[in-house]
Amino acid sequence: MREWLLEYLRCPQSGTPLRVEQAVWKGKDISRGMLMDAKGTYSYPIINGIPRIMKGVSDESDLRRVYADSFGYQWNTFKWTREVDRDEVFAISDQTPQSLAGSVVLDAGCGGGRVSRVLGEHCSRVIAFDLSNSVDRAVSHTRGLDNCQYVQADILSPPFARNVFDLVWSHGVLHHTRDTRAAFDALAPLVKPGGELQVVLFLKAWLPLRFTDAAIRTIIRQLPYGPAVRVCQAMGVLRHLPWASFWKRFFWFSLQPDADVRACCNFDWYMPRYHHEHTVGEVKGWFREAGFSGMEYINGWPYAPDSEKHTAPGRWRRARLGQLQGIVGRKPGMMRKASRADVMTRSSTQLEAVADGTCSPT
Repeated sequence: MREWLLEYLRCPQSGTPLRVEQAVWKGKDISRGMLMDAKGTYSYPIINGIPRIMKGVSDESDLRRVYADSFGYQWNTFKWTREVDRDEVFAISDQTPQSLAGSVVLDAGCGGGRVSRVLGEHCSRVIAFDLSNSVDRAVSHTRGLDNCQYVQADILSPPFARNVFDLVWSHGVLHHTRDTRAAFDALAPLVKPGGELQVVLFLKAWLPLRFTDAAIRTIIRQLPYGPAVRVCQAMGVLRHLPWASFWKRFFWFSLQPDADVRACCNFDWYMPRYHHEHTVGEVKGWFREAGFSGMEYINGWPYAPDSEKHTAPGRWRRARLGQLQGIVGRKPGMMRKASRADVMTRSSTQLEAVADGTCSPT
């Protein structure tokens, strides 16, 4: 953990800044220690250089007991970091390397760090967090990027200051929480005036298709992780069926060309405890109610034809399961991005003041 991360961290229970106690340093990083809120009421451990800001976690045994789930298993089992990731990240957003320059970005629900790695190559700072232990693997994907930091935390109680991020990005995560809308509402206040929030969610398919899909999901979810992985790998052969995209309208399976990515996608579709789907109008309504404007639809499939990238799906496209919709909105106000030089040269005095709560990270 780099010391500058303290600027952005807040106790999810008291809302106050966090300070480090019992710090064990490894070079420029804090490898172990405790984070305390301003009143000393709540504490959270730093384990292996990652803040674990969650209720009920005080050491590694708590971490293993409470936060082992399908997502941690997923991102620690499948290999999904490819050179094509760079192209895909920009294909499912309107961001460019130029638009990201100087930005402070929050990757909410980062999984194994696939997107964080791409963002970190272009932004001033990237803070990525996930509820699962996938953050431990994600660190290895951004090794060497000093501007990228990870936190293990709940997306429903994000431990960050409000109004500080130029971009909050959440890809394929909110629909796997117990309440998609509540997760959205937890992220919206973190965006600074003039900043953007982008979420990518499952598009609601026709009702008969969802019944079929739910039945298959119920069966697969009864399996232990190992057998479930083997089923998801075996489902990969369905990609080679004649008219595979047609059959996908009746039950979902991945068409990804890479076998490991295909199995990972199948696992992500069928194994999580929560699975929600939403309409474009519904999600845009959340943005409006949160005070955002200029909402835009962006197809969440990176290889969608240009004619479908910004055109919301009609009835025919909704007759296929697993469609990903991206919605981006801007919070009213003037965006101010700090330059990379400004960000990297903050004095240690200012950092201490932020940690003590005597000055604001903005």
